[in-house]
Amino acid sequence: MGKTLALIIGLPVIASAAAAGYITYQNIERYDAFTQTSLRQANDSLALQGIAIQLEEVSRGLFGVTREELYHVRLLGEESADLFSIRQQVVIEPHRASGTFIIDPQLGLAGMMLQQMPQLLADQQGEWHLDGGDDRIHGRYQTGAVNMTSPDGGTLSVAPLILQTETQLDESARGTARLSLASASLQGGAQGDASLQQLEFSIVTSQRNGTPFVDKASYHIGALNVDSPVVKIKLQDLQTEQAALIDRDVLASLTTLGFSNLRVSSADKEVNVDRSNLSLYLDGVSWSGYRHLMEKVQSAGDDQAAIATLLTDANEVLASGGSLALESFETAFMFNDLSPGGIGASGDLKLNGKVSLQAGDAAGLPQALRERLNGELQINLSQSLMQSPFAQQLMSLLEAGMLHSQDGRLVSQLKLQQGQLSANDVAVAL
Repeated sequence: MGKTLALIIGLPVIASAAAAGYITYQNIERYDAFTQTSLRQANDSLALQGIAIQLEEVSRGLFGVTREELYHVRLLGEESADLFSIRQQVVIEPHRASGTFIIDPQLGLAGMMLQQMPQLLADQQGEWHLDGGDDRIHGRYQTGAVNMTSPDGGTLSVAPLILQTETQLDESARGTARLSLASASLQGGAQGDASLQQLEFSIVTSQRNGTPFVDKASYHIGALNVDSPVVKIKLQDLQTEQAALIDRDVLASLTTLGFSNLRVSSADKEVNVDRSNLSLYLDGVSWSGYRHLMEKVQSAGDDQAAIATLLTDANEVLASGGSLALESFETAFMFNDLSPGGIGASGDLKLNGKVSLQAGDAAGLPQALRERLNGELQINLSQSLMQSPFAQQLMSLLEAGMLHSQDGRLVSQLKLQQGQLSANDVAVAL
């Protein structure tokens, strides 16, 4: 939809009603042209996934200044079907274009399924606008709130789901989207209670040589609670982020994950994990090769020949080499075995390291993979783990020299060089 509205960028100040009418007429013609161009581009990219979008114009008023449109999203193939339809009201003016839209509850498979939650669509609201002098389209969509009784007698409550978007109308087509849900809960059901607080998902995308690219994505959960007859789960402040960039056809990405607390318990077991974090850095991957592989994945079948072709393409990507760095992994935990005679454990763990794949011939990669991998991993454990169910295994590693005590900690350095693995310079059989 962003490209269809690019026509009004840089509209001059219109001083008279006659001039305004002339500009509006021009904008209508351009809107029609850009709509068809954007639909063609969207369908070209969706064809590999077996999806197509079709525009149906329902009505047009005031010589095209106002109009009602239906966008049908359809699944192609032997069992073709309408997935969902968006009904949109558009107004085209000299210095502004805007629209309101909803998911039509009477059309498509999604509409039929969502009719089971009539409140969700009954109060839905969608709108977008583009003002003169601004090169961005701003959009917002919100569902209704849900309060209903589930089949097992529980109460389902879901706050409105809100989507906010912003898209630039230049060659980069840079866009941001933020999806948020304040709360959702199921109480009093036969399978127990569950609740979710502060769910947020955001993404930043752009176009790289006509290919969609995810520059950054993040996901956050404020709190998740599950209380069932079998297991109890409490998760606090889960956050994951991924950022990627391309430099001279080389793809790099940084992924982080962390949470403040996780507690899982059953009738005879309990695990409590305090603040933990993970950071991974991927570098040296061929962007053009990776993009080609993803295109093949989207259009590939599930037969053996298709899978063999994908493996060959994956080898081509890996042929240029790359590296994966575990920049940090830190966690502290406590485990309690509540059964008779059970033994608990508590301690912390820290890891960091890096593994690299040397560039080489793609055809020989499967056989030479281990020889082309080189890496190191630093392991750092708390001494308290010697008083745990893992004590015997840790003692065996200490006696073999693969683990040693240093400054009140248990440490080891794993190395992988030309297919040979060692721990504290002691060979480890693979």
